[in-house]
Amino acid sequence: MYRLISIFLYLSGSIYFLMFGTYIIVLSFIIGHKYLYPTLPFLTRVQLFFLGAWIRIKNKIPNDQTYIIMMNHTSFADVFFSMQPLRGKYTALLASFNFKIPIWGTMLRSFNAIPVYRRNKQKAIQAIKQAETIIKELGYHVVIFPEGTRTTNGKLQKFKKGGFHMAINTGVPIIPIAVKGGFNLKPKTRWYIKPSIIDIEVGKPIDVTKYSVSELDQLITHTRNTFLELLKEREN
Repeated sequence: MYRLISIFLYLSGSIYFLMFGTYIIVLSFIIGHKYLYPTLPFLTRVQLFFLGAWIRIKNKIPNDQTYIIMMNHTSFADVFFSMQPLRGKYTALLASFNFKIPIWGTMLRSFNAIPVYRRNKQKAIQAIKQAETIIKELGYHVVIFPEGTRTTNGKLQKFKKGGFHMAINTGVPIIPIAVKGGFNLKPKTRWYIKPSIIDIEVGKPIDVTKYSVSELDQLITHTRNTFLELLKEREN
C-alpha cells in the first residue's frame, strides 16, 4: 500500500517542485533572493504536504540576533523541515551532491548555500570558513547538520566538529532543532514514503562564549545531550 501511495506522492511532489523551483529561480534572478525568504516557510510546507509530511512546530526561533541552527539529520526532506521555524535571512552547509541536482542545485546557489565535500578535509574547512564570513559580514543564520549525514537507524549519530569550530570562532549561539518523525517518513535506507506527522521542536539557545577551542569537546557533549533530551533518546 505504501508503495502505491509513494508513487503518487513522488509524482505530485515532483510536479510541485518543478513549479516551486522555477518560481524561486526566476524571481531570484529578477528581484534577488533576499526578498523571497518570507515565502519559503509556506512554499516548502506545501512541498512537504505533497511528500506526505504534516508539520507541527513547538517554540519559535528568537528574532533578536544571528544563530547557528543545528538539526538532526533523519530524512531526505530535512532541508525543507529546517525552513519551517526559520525567519529572517539564512543559508546552509549541505553535502556537495545536492548542488549537482537540476533546479535544486540552482536554488541552493541562489541562496548562498555552501557545498561541503565530505571526503576532502581541506575543502570542508574552507566551507566552514565561508560560512563564518557569511555570518560576520551578512548576519545570516547558518543551518548545519552536525551528524554530517543521514542516520541509518533513526538514532542520533556522532557529531562532526566543524559546526562547533564555526560557533566558537564567531561567538554566535547555537540553536538545536529536533526533528521527530522524519526517519519514519523516508529514511536513507528505504525508497518508499510513509505519510507521517513531523514534530519540529526548537530548543533554547546555547551560549558558546563560555567555551574556548580547547573546550570544544565539552561544547559538543553539551549540545548532543540537549538533542538527546529534546528527542527523548538515550545513549546506547
